[in-house]
This record gives sequence, structure tokens and C-alpha cells, in this order.
Amino acid sequence: MRPAPLLLRVLVAGSAACSTTVRPAEVTPVDLTTLDAERARHEGDPDALSAVGISFYRAGAYERARDVFLAVLALRPHDSHAVVELGLSYEALRQYDAALEAYRRASVMRGSKRERKAVEERIVALARVILAVEARRAIAAESALAGTPPAPNTVAVLPWSYLGSNPELKPLERGLAHLVLSDLAKVSRFTLVERERVQALADELALDAQGRIEPTTAARSGRLLRAAEVVQGSIRETSAGAIRLDANVVSASTSEIRASSAASNQLAQLFAMEKSLVFDLLGRLGVSLTPAEQRALAERPTADLQAFLSFSRGLEAEDGGRFNEAAQFFQQAVLRDPSFSAARERSARSTRIDAAARMTPARLAQLARIGPGATAGIRGAHLVAAIQGIAPTLAGRFGQRPGKLAAIRARVAEALRQDDPARIGRILETFPRP
Repeated sequence: MRPAPLLLRVLVAGSAACSTTVRPAEVTPVDLTTLDAERARHEGDPDALSAVGISFYRAGAYERARDVFLAVLALRPHDSHAVVELGLSYEALRQYDAALEAYRRASVMRGSKRERKAVEERIVALARVILAVEARRAIAAESALAGTPPAPNTVAVLPWSYLGSNPELKPLERGLAHLVLSDLAKVSRFTLVERERVQALADELALDAQGRIEPTTAARSGRLLRAAEVVQGSIRETSAGAIRLDANVVSASTSEIRASSAASNQLAQLFAMEKSLVFDLLGRLGVSLTPAEQRALAERPTADLQAFLSFSRGLEAEDGGRFNEAAQFFQQAVLRDPSFSAARERSARSTRIDAAARMTPARLAQLARIGPGATAGIRGAHLVAAIQGIAPTLAGRFGQRPGKLAAIRARVAEALRQDDPARIGRILETFPRP
């Protein structure tokens, strides 16, 4: 029996490997040489090149796969499947920024709703990966960053530190940081570092509650985040039902505490305490607020303490990677206070991230290579067979409307002129088989 052609052997091996994780098939240097020859032989055929590129990818030859898909896109710039494959190759090479750019390019290209949704979910997941990678890069380059001035008026808000023993209050570490960040974002002179970026760094530094309230730790975090100032805070219980909030603004350049404030009251007065802290800190920093900024700062996202505690638990679950659980907590907050828009937005966001967490590179590769995208290789006899398959349906549906049939024929002809097989496939798929 003749051995299966190399391309078929690699594709079959890769198909099984791609079902869960990306595990390169066992391909010898001779096989790679043969694939290189296939690439050279079909350098002007984007379909054949795509097959070679997928084989390289499944074999773990990611640089070759990247180069092949770049060649495919030079021949057929609007091939959304090739763009996805290019993104997968970049991601396998850990060139995450390039992968993200490719996925974003694919997300706005024509394709099935399912394919676009899959790409968008991978974008969300990859964005989180990039934040962690950037945090590690910053730590690795810390000595160089120490001598680089931070961006002026840039502020980072660290997760607060709960220094008590009541587990019901610990989620306020995230909730209060969110409130302070949201309020400072309303002051036009400040540029805020996004919460997810700060959290990614805190995770990489493994900062505990005590570490987050040290001025030197705040300054270090600021330098790594390229922030000029860092807000840190703590939560303590003082008596039954009463808590104390303390907050500092630390200079990232000097580790100096530029402003401090504190507030004590019953837990039910949490929102009033937070507002008092923010206004006091701004005053001590010499920040003059416009009337519009004062009005914006006075607004509260919710007046329901239980809704806010659920929201804080959602943030805690989100930071722990438990996105389905986070969405449920955010939804609980919305049920208690339907006007709590931040909770509603976070619920939808966590649901998206939960889906994104399951959209691995292997799963995305599967979706890019099956389903509607499989029509991207229609050529010659395949195209004739496909048209013949729908001919009875076309005749029955448009027999009395020759103008409509002419329009369909014109659309197919235009797709052929543009050498866009994916478009032809989408046109044909709109008609059921007889």
C-alpha cells in the first residue's frame, strides 16, 4: 500500500492534536524539507499555501507557518481564515502584540457570525495574557525603569488592604479601589492606570495586604506601571459595625507620602466615607475642581451596601479567574439595585471573559478550519458541483423571477473576478440543497 502523502499525514496528526491543546505532530526534518518544497511549488496558489501553512503550524514549525500565511495574505489580502492562522502562529511564537493585531484585523473582516465571535473571544483572552506578560517585562526591566521619569499626572490605585478578620469585608479591598479609581477618573488633570493592569502587576509581585500599604511598595509599583503617583488604602474594624479607612498618595519617584486622609464611621456610611477621603486627598494635593467635576465626584454608583458588597465579591472572583462566579455576583448586585450600571457592565464583561477563557488557540484553530470556512477552497469542479447542487432550488425559487436569478449569477461572477472563494461559498450557502 502506498504511504499517505506527507501533507495528509501531517494534517491528520494535527487534527487530533488540535482538539484540546496545541501539540505539534511528530514531523522529521525530512518532512519539513518536503513541506518547504511544497511551499515553493505552490508559491502562487493561496489555497495550497494555506494547507502547507496549517501543516507547518501543526508540526510546531511556527516561524515557517507565519511566513507562509504572510505569503497567502500577500496573494489574497482579504482571506480572514489566513489572518486568523497568522494570529495563531504569532501567538505560538509568543509575539502577542502581533497576534492581537491579526485577530483584530480578522474580527472586522467578512465571515460567519460564529467565526467573528470566536475571534473576539480570543482577543479578550489574549489581552489578559498580554497584561501579565507586560507586568513580567516591567519587573525584568525594573532597573532601567527606575531612571525613567513617569508620565506626569498619571495615577495608579492599588487594591486596598483589609486588616481585619471578617471574610465578609475582605472583598472591599477591590470594591473600594474601584470606587476611588472611578472618582479620580472624573478629574480631568489625571490619567488613570486601568484596574486590570494594576491587578496584573500586583499578582506578579504577589503583594499581600501588608505589602500593599508600604510606601516603598507603592512607589515601586508606580515605577513599574509608569505612574507618577500611587493611591494605597487600608480598611480596619474599630468597633461593632464601625470601620476606619486610611489612604495615602505616594510619589513613585521619591516614595514620599504626598497626601494622607482617614475616615471612621459605621459600615452603612461606607460611601460617604469614601467620598470624604477622595475630596480630602484632592484638597491636600492642591487640586482645584471645576463645578462639573465636583458634581461628578458627588455621584454614587449605588446607595445599596449589599449590592456593593456583591459587586466587590464579583471583582474578587474576577481577579481570581472565576469569571462565571463573578458574573453571578455582579448580577446579584443588579438585582438589588437595577440602576447599578457598573455592576451590569461588569456582569456582561465577565460573561464574555468566561467564554474567552474557553476560546483557546486550539479551539480557535478548529473553528477557523471547519464549518462555513471550509468553503474557502472551492475551485474548478468543486464550484461546478456546488452550483449544480443548488440548481434545482434556484430554478424552483426563481423560475418566475429571471431578474433575481440574473442578480445571483452576477454576484457569483463578481466573486470569481475577485478570486474570493470564501465569498462564493457564502453565496452558495444561502440556498438549501433540494
